Amino acid sequence: MIKTRLLKLLSEGRKYILYQVIWQWIALLGQIVSVFAIGNLVERILEGTVKEPVVLRTLLILLCMTALRFLADQMAARMSYAASADVKNTLRDRIYEKLLRLGASYRERISSAEVVQMSVEGVEQLETYFGRYLPQLFYSILAPVTLFLCLKSISLRASVVLLICVPLIPASIIAVQKIAKKLLQRYWGMYTQLGDSFLENLQGMTTLKIYQADEQKAAEMDEEAGRFRKITMKVLTMQLNSTSVMDIIAYGGAAAGMILAVQEFIAGNVSFGGTLIIILLAAEFFIPLRLLGSFFHIAMNGMAASDKIFRLLDLEEPRRGTEHFPEKYIDIHMKNVRFSYDGKREILKDISMEFPSGSFISLVGESGCGSKGNERSAAGGESAGFFK
Repeated sequence: MIKTRLLKLLSEGRKYILYQVIWQWIALLGQIVSVFAIGNLVERILEGTVKEPVVLRTLLILLCMTALRFLADQMAARMSYAASADVKNTLRDRIYEKLLRLGASYRERISSAEVVQMSVEGVEQLETYFGRYLPQLFYSILAPVTLFLCLKSISLRASVVLLICVPLIPASIIAVQKIAKKLLQRYWGMYTQLGDSFLENLQGMTTLKIYQADEQKAAEMDEEAGRFRKITMKVLTMQLNSTSVMDIIAYGGAAAGMILAVQEFIAGNVSFGGTLIIILLAAEFFIPLRLLGSFFHIAMNGMAASDKIFRLLDLEEPRRGTEHFPEKYIDIHMKNVRFSYDGKREILKDISMEFPSGSFISLVGESGCGSKGNERSAAGGESAGFFK
């Protein structure tokens, strides 16, 4: 599950993803070396040929590989943070620049609540997609192949069985993806709708109180929150069910490889040390993909959020410099202008003004809020016009 348009947004993030995969692979190599050292030591103990230098060398290898794995894990975590930070900054800059180009008219096509949710929660969901999911996807392909190449010299049959069982986990992920995609789109639709209703009711709280409609709106929001709770529970149920399926496949595949290795040992085709190595490393074939499955659900949520983000970025922008003005320039004169809202109390009285052609006029009142009655509403507003 790779979205090429998302990858194109990355500037420095691609190299961080590559570095993270390399560090994860180095940690795997350190673990393989450690297991081989333990298997060799156990084999020598059973043969009665173990000596003190062999034990010391094994301990030294284990200490060095443990330090190497610790370093690799720390560096992989740093690369993950760097990749996610890069994409978050890039996406938020793109959203902000798009809103600037759209101007105040963006609210005619998308609500402010949805923009806020996309910029905050939506971008945060994509952090897992770039910082965890994508590196784990590439590492999950590299790890089983590396393990197969290392173990095939011990038992080709057991290694082939382990390698064949590995693709069953991605197959289950693809099957879940078809169900999850529609479900998560509904989830994000309800999520943005609930946020939009909350922001709208909060901004209009004064009006709702005046018309005594606040209880009605609260009841409507309770219903929306209940629907969102139900869809959230469906998403969690889907995630738990798919995780159970992946666990069965992972543990079943590892068990099949271990059983075959034991059978090879009983038949005398594999030494005890070699069997121990296969048993200790069998789970490593499936752990990367199992971890990928746990990131998959969060990544799918981020993908659903990215669809809304791209929908905003693809909005048509207003064209600049396309206004058409009258061919003839005119002057505007106002003399003794009066205005009243109710026909009784005059707001404007005997106003005389001149607007020369070609000039840009702005009228700014004492206050822009219009909250002190009709007089301040009329005088406090702000208007501008271009006259030719």
